[in-house]
Amino acid sequence: MLLELVELSKSFKSGSQRVQAVDGISLTVDAGEFLAIKGPSGCGKSTLLLMVGGLLSPDTGKVLIEGTDPYALSNDQRARFRSTHLGFVFQQFHLVPYLSVLDNVLTPALATNLAEAKERANALISQFGLEHRLHHTPVELSTGEKQRVALARALFHQPKVLLADEPTGNLDAENSEIVLNTLKQFTQNGGCVLMVSHDDQAVQSAQKVLGIKDGRLQPHSETETLINS
Repeated sequence: MLLELVELSKSFKSGSQRVQAVDGISLTVDAGEFLAIKGPSGCGKSTLLLMVGGLLSPDTGKVLIEGTDPYALSNDQRARFRSTHLGFVFQQFHLVPYLSVLDNVLTPALATNLAEAKERANALISQFGLEHRLHHTPVELSTGEKQRVALARALFHQPKVLLADEPTGNLDAENSEIVLNTLKQFTQNGGCVLMVSHDDQAVQSAQKVLGIKDGRLQPHSETETLINS
């Protein structure tokens, strides 16, 4: 089992009240699986993804990635674990604005002494058709090119798990297809994908779709009824 969540919960204080963002979520995603979680803004899907990614400690429950709980590790160990086991793709790309395309793709190598890092980065940049942008900074790129750079960076360490938060939210149809095909190819090569989105077209690329409402998972059809009612 590549990814397992066990009774995961997280709440936040809002004024004098506590808001339950994630409420007792359990699920598993194995090698070769592409799971999408669909829900409206504010339903807890991004909070869930941040916890899965080792970026936000849960109040209760466990995240297990290949049997390892990242929150049982020290901060330094957790950072190294994230860099080698997880790839992240976000709607806002999170590229370093003053670095070139090549250096942005190389940023995961800063956590390790990975041999042939530059050769691997160049191969990924070529895979996404960005050779002509090698030394350009993000401000010089189109929106679709930025997301392709982010994908190359996410795949740099050949992770087992890809986490995608609204990865097509800012993209046109052509670049959305590139992103979704990349995610599907990743699972065909033995990885697993957990994607959260409110985009109908994006979630249709997944093998399985669950809904999320008020921090709880439910069948996708029930979520659609709640969203559209």
